Amino acid sequence: MRWLLIFCAVLSMAFAGLSVHAQAKEEPRKEEPKIEEPKKEEWLDDAAMEKLMDECKDNWNKLKLNARSKMGDKAAEAADALSAAADKMLKYHKKEVREAKDWKDWCADLKKQAQDFSKAAKKSDWKEAEKAKEKIATACNDDGCHGKYRPEEEEDK
Repeated sequence: MRWLLIFCAVLSMAFAGLSVHAQAKEEPRKEEPKIEEPKKEEWLDDAAMEKLMDECKDNWNKLKLNARSKMGDKAAEAADALSAAADKMLKYHKKEVREAKDWKDWCADLKKQAQDFSKAAKKSDWKEAEKAKEKIATACNDDGCHGKYRPEEEEDK
């Protein structure tokens, strides 16, 4: 009987060792990649757009001031901020505005001219920077975007 108990104990240890060995060889399970919920598009409401326009006005003034002072890096920084703002403008919540061809064109022109100004200012090429600056003004002024899309209450100021 004692031999039977010893035999069972040895046999159980052998099977336990085999199962541990088999588990070690088993490939680790790959975790399923987590599928992230698509982020809801964040549109700029009127207040956010007004704030963005104020920031653009500040950056436009910095650009002009630093260009006059021939401070290339600071003028380029202001132009880069205008370029980034152009992308944000395309997220305006009013669908009829953001999908309008002229709106998209003005935003694209603002971005391109701001980038061109930035490159020229960094190289202290003030002749090219001035050309880009004039085109930025054209995209934004009353003959451009502001003439069509500026809120009416702003025109009364």
